[in-house]
Amino acid sequence: MKTLKVLTIVAITGLIGATAVHAGPACKENDKMCEKRKDNRADMKEIFQQLELTTEQQSAMKENRKEMRSLMKEKRAQRQAKRGMSDMSKFVSANGFDKEAFIAEATQKAESKIEMQAARFEKTMNILTPEQRVKFVTLLQEKQK
Repeated sequence: MKTLKVLTIVAITGLIGATAVHAGPACKENDKMCEKRKDNRADMKEIFQQLELTTEQQSAMKENRKEMRSLMKEKRAQRQAKRGMSDMSKFVSANGFDKEAFIAEATQKAESKIEMQAARFEKTMNILTPEQRVKFVTLLQEKQK
């Protein structure tokens, strides 16, 4: 049980990094952070290639990515509808700025994003066999060194 928790934590960390890589825009010249995300994405792709996934697993992974993309597209549309100062009016009144409410909403949004990433990664890990999970963790740890 303890080993499974450690594997899950390591795997979630890797997935969050990989998810962040896919969410970013194209790199600008001399953008070291963007280049690092591209390198991380290439590392994750290499790791999954080394896992020797079956065709069923590959199609399940594609479906998982497709689901996440559509969910992210939907969430992005919702966020853009609230973009700018129009959403800030609920935190500002004649009495001042409601800092606690602002922080609570920002925290809730961050937690929602993390929950989505964790759910996606959990689905990914559930697609892998126990042997592939062990190999995944080993490869991920090697890449992080």
